[in-house]
Amino acid sequence: MWWSLALALGAQAVLAGGPPGRRDGERGGAPDRGRWDALRGSDFFGGRPRGNAFDALRRYFDLTPEQQAAVAKLDEQRSLDEREALVELARTLDKKYAALLVEALPADQKAKYEQVLAALAARDEAHEAAQKEFRAVLLKTREAQGVTGRMSIYNLPNSKTDIVRTCINVTEDQRAAMDGVQRDAWAGMRDKMRDVARPQNWGDAEARQKFGEAMRKVREQVETQAAEGMVMLLNEEQKKAYQAGAAALDVYNKKVAEADDACEKKLTEIVGAEKAKALRAGWWQQVAPVVQPGGPPPKADAPKATEF
Repeated sequence: MWWSLALALGAQAVLAGGPPGRRDGERGGAPDRGRWDALRGSDFFGGRPRGNAFDALRRYFDLTPEQQAAVAKLDEQRSLDEREALVELARTLDKKYAALLVEALPADQKAKYEQVLAALAARDEAHEAAQKEFRAVLLKTREAQGVTGRMSIYNLPNSKTDIVRTCINVTEDQRAAMDGVQRDAWAGMRDKMRDVARPQNWGDAEARQKFGEAMRKVREQVETQAAEGMVMLLNEEQKKAYQAGAAALDVYNKKVAEADDACEKKLTEIVGAEKAKALRAGWWQQVAPVVQPGGPPPKADAPKATEF
């Protein structure tokens, strides 16, 4: 099990464009690409990394700062093109295998399955369009601020503190002060999360959902407070750039929520309200494992305190 988990995490790091826990370009200077370059273009299970056109240019040629900036911009565009190609490939494969999967269903279920797929596809297209708009604003903001480094193509900022970190060109003094604000905020969040009542019965899906929602609200509240404290450290020009990015995040979140609402409504019509809830199910709402007739009932183990 642990070996499988290690492989999964390693593959996730490759697909995410870098090692877990790091956001590209977050430090405002040249991105930390060493570990990722060692993996990109290589056989994950061994062998020498092949590299690509950008790696060859950076490794074997001395570039001026202006040339480095131009290359970084092209590299980011290549990453965007690569992501779009992967998305298109995934769509092609989904269509291919959906045609095979539908054959496994009884005749009276085929139409319903195709309707579910159509609802999910419409949601995904809306998400993708909102993401493109959001990314365009972020790239424009970063360019105007003179932020260097490669923004992750897979993990867009999902909070106002992320906007400050990834889109605003701050001084070292500002960064140090912001680090302190975030440390204090996260310490406070741990205290608040300890006060959230745990479900008495972890097998109760409704209790797990309420617990998860309470934890999410605590996180959102702390994130908002941290962002407000960080923004107070910005100058007027930086604040304007932040406001543009923060407004774009609000618009993005609104469009994603609207797409999810529309999809859930459609799924409710097709498969019923109970199953449609799985659209937004978090780990606390996961469906219990299916038990074969005559088998033992599923056992819901309570998570350890350290998991929170």
